[in-house]
Amino acid sequence: MRVILINRQNKIGLDLNLIKKVSGYVSDKFDNNKNMELNIVFIEKDEIRQLNKKFRKKDNPTDVLSFSYQGDCTEFNMQKGFKTAGEIIISPEVASDNIQPGKIVPKSDWNFNKEIALLIIHGLLHIFDYDHESKEDGIKMENTQNSLLNDVLTNFGL
Repeated sequence: MRVILINRQNKIGLDLNLIKKVSGYVSDKFDNNKNMELNIVFIEKDEIRQLNKKFRKKDNPTDVLSFSYQGDCTEFNMQKGFKTAGEIIISPEVASDNIQPGKIVPKSDWNFNKEIALLIIHGLLHIFDYDHESKEDGIKMENTQNSLLNDVLTNFGL
């Protein structure tokens, strides 16, 4: 899958080369067709709060939102031979907040790059129809997420 990174924030420095490699590696596990695109957009905390309010009716910032376009098959997409799988919207500010002392983190050596990898994986799972609305679905999503995360941590030395 072709990954397009869009950085519309400047408050938190990002290792875009690492993010591109990690997101390409993980997205190819879902669909390795290079005519399929995935947009990952990094935005500021206030903007993600506004999107969270608009689309989820929650008036607070969140770390990641995802929008799946899997069901969309327009004439334009068919004519041009490509399709956008979806968009993952990430707030690096909220991601940074998530790893601060006093927060519950998955592992003792947790850091910002690991958090971004986790958010990308989480967003991709939602794009490909995973959710955590029921307990059973949540367990399935968490198991898949942990498996992918461990794969990324091992293969990228994070």
